[in-house]
Amino acid sequence: MSIRFLGGSVPKVTDEHREAMRTRIQDAALSCFTRKGFAGASMADIIKEADLSAGAVYVYYSSKAELTLDAGKRIMEQRAAELKDFDTAAEVPPPDRVFPALLNSILDDNPFAPLLLQVWAEASHTPDFATIAAEIYSDLTGRFEAYLSLYFHREAGLDEAAAHAKAHQIAPAVLAVMQGSLVQTAIFGTDSRARITSSIEELLAGLAG
Repeated sequence: MSIRFLGGSVPKVTDEHREAMRTRIQDAALSCFTRKGFAGASMADIIKEADLSAGAVYVYYSSKAELTLDAGKRIMEQRAAELKDFDTAAEVPPPDRVFPALLNSILDDNPFAPLLLQVWAEASHTPDFATIAAEIYSDLTGRFEAYLSLYFHREAGLDEAAAHAKAHQIAPAVLAVMQGSLVQTAIFGTDSRARITSSIEELLAGLAG
């Protein structure tokens, strides 16, 4: 359906078009963040990178913080999507397989891993970024907890209440291990990656009992 306007027509904006525009703007933001860092990249930089007018960008995002949150959620959604598939799987793989694989997928998605470190650094002294980090990590902790609860119930034999309680207790620590692994890799380089991954596997293997 079209809207008549002064003898012409304005095509209806579809959900697909809106999503494509959001993705275009997010991609532009991530490119700018990679080159200039979160603090250094401005909305003007992002608008230029997206090759859109300021009005077109501000239709979708009113601020850099709002845009950053959407871009971060989108990328983490892509990275953590596999955790959603275990509900219908015949077997739920153990944590010492799942989390090292997730870590490697993040590290292989350059330049996303360095951007994560920038978020944490900014979050320590910038309220907008603290909000962004809190929302992203709350979502990740929830995903980790849902997977762990399913694993403890279906594979480790705990009843649902006990599985949920154990997952709720452990999920923040697992996220902390993942964060620390990203930091170590950033500081010590790719040569440290195999040792870090092996250490995570050994640590998490204790949860498989």
